Amino acid sequence: MSLSMEFTYIKVKGLQLSPEKFEGREPRIDEIIGKITADRELVVAVEFIDGVHWLRKSTYNTAKNVLGTSEYEAREGVTFTSAKGAWLVIDEPKPVEAPVGAPKDEKYVAVETVLGRTLGLSPVIIEERFVFRGFKGEDVDVGRVTRYRYFIAGYKRSGEPLSAEELKRTMLWKNYLSKPEVTKMLGDVSRLFREELWHLERMGSEALSPYKVVWRDVAKRFIPAVETSGAVPDYTVNYVPVKSFEEACYLVAVLLAPQINAVVEELTPWVGHVQPRFIKYFKIPKYNAKNDIHKKLAEIGRAIHERGNITEEGRRIIGDLVERL
Repeated sequence: MSLSMEFTYIKVKGLQLSPEKFEGREPRIDEIIGKITADRELVVAVEFIDGVHWLRKSTYNTAKNVLGTSEYEAREGVTFTSAKGAWLVIDEPKPVEAPVGAPKDEKYVAVETVLGRTLGLSPVIIEERFVFRGFKGEDVDVGRVTRYRYFIAGYKRSGEPLSAEELKRTMLWKNYLSKPEVTKMLGDVSRLFREELWHLERMGSEALSPYKVVWRDVAKRFIPAVETSGAVPDYTVNYVPVKSFEEACYLVAVLLAPQINAVVEELTPWVGHVQPRFIKYFKIPKYNAKNDIHKKLAEIGRAIHERGNITEEGRRIIGDLVERL
C-alpha cells in the first residue's frame, strides 16, 4: 500500500441543473443561488494490491497503520442456491428405508428441491451422502451463523465431484438428475467455472473445511462469523479457511476493528459488496498462539461468537489491539 496523491473533492448537492428540469433551457444564476451547496473534503488516492482507491483524508488517517497486505486470502462461496433451486432442499431431508434393489450399506433420504416443486415433481429418494449443509449471507450475523440449509450435490465429502460413471450408478442420478426436465434446466443455466452439468462453481475442499471465517457479501462493513461445522457457504458469502477454532476467533475479532471497517464502509458504496479482495487491503498476520496480542484477540473473538454480538466498547478494545498488530 502506498499514498500517491492528495486533492480536494467537491460534492455539489441541491437542485438538479440539467435543462430538462428548467423547461429545456439552462438555469439562470438567480434561480440557483442559495439552492445548491458544495461540500469540500480532502481525499487521498491510496494504492492497494488491485489498484488505486480514493479515501477521505480522515479515513486514511484513522486506518493508515493497518493498511497493507494480509497474509490471509478469501474466497467466494459455492453456487448451490443457483439454477432455479435445482440443488436447494426444501425443509429437512427425511430418512427412509433402502429402496428395493438398492445397496443396503447406504443410508437414504427423501428430499424435495425448490426446482422439483416448481416442476411439480414428487419428493425423490437419494443417498444421504449427497446431502450437504450450507448457509447464505442472510444467515450470517456478527460472531455466528444463525441458520443452515440443505442442498444436494454429486460430490464426495472431500469436495471432489463424482465422475460421470460414478454418478450414473447413484439414486441421485436415477431418481432426480436424469429426469429430462431437470437435465434441461441444468443445461440452460450458465456453465461458467464448471465442466459437467452437476458441477457447482467453486465447490471444493476449502468450502468444506471444518474451520472457516465467513462474512456477508452484501453489507456495508465486515459482518464476520466463526463457522466450525464444515457447512458450505453459498455465493452470497465470502470466507477464509483456517486451521483452528482459536484462529477463526482471532480473525473474526480483527475483521471487526473500527479502523478496518472505516475503509470498508467508504469503499462499499462504489463496489456494492464486501468482496473477498477487501481482506488483502490490511496488514493481518497469520495467527500465532505464542503472541499475546493474537491470543487476546482470539479470546475476544470467542466471546463474540458465544454471545452473537459485539459492544461499542468491544470494538474500541479490538481497535487498540489491532493497531498494535
